Amino acid sequence: MARKKPEPRLYALEAIVDRGFEDVVDAAEDNLTRRVHWTIVKRTVADQESGKPVSATYVLKRDGVDTEFPGLGAARSAANKTIVHPEKLTMSKAEHAAEHAAAKK
Repeated sequence: MARKKPEPRLYALEAIVDRGFEDVVDAAEDNLTRRVHWTIVKRTVADQESGKPVSATYVLKRDGVDTEFPGLGAARSAANKTIVHPEKLTMSKAEHAAEHAAAKK
C-alpha cells in the first residue's frame, strides 16, 4: 500500500512594499480635492518546513478597496505611480578625458 505524501503546511506573510497618496477631484462634493492614501502590500504564501515561497501577490489597498495584482509594476501603475530613473549622472572615461584635455588648453 502506497503512503500518501502529507499535505504541505503553509503560512502567509504580508509586507508593505510601497505607500503614497493621490489628490483626487471629488465630483460629488462640488469638485473639491481630497487626498486618497494607498498602500501596496506583498502577500506571500510559503512552505512552513522549507520556507520556500509558494505564491506571491501584490495587493493595492486604496479607499477601503483591496485589489490584487500578479506583479508590483501592475499594482504601481494602478496607483498612478511611475518610477522614472534619472539619467546616468557619471561621465564615461572618454567624456572625462575630453573635459580634462579641454581644461588644460
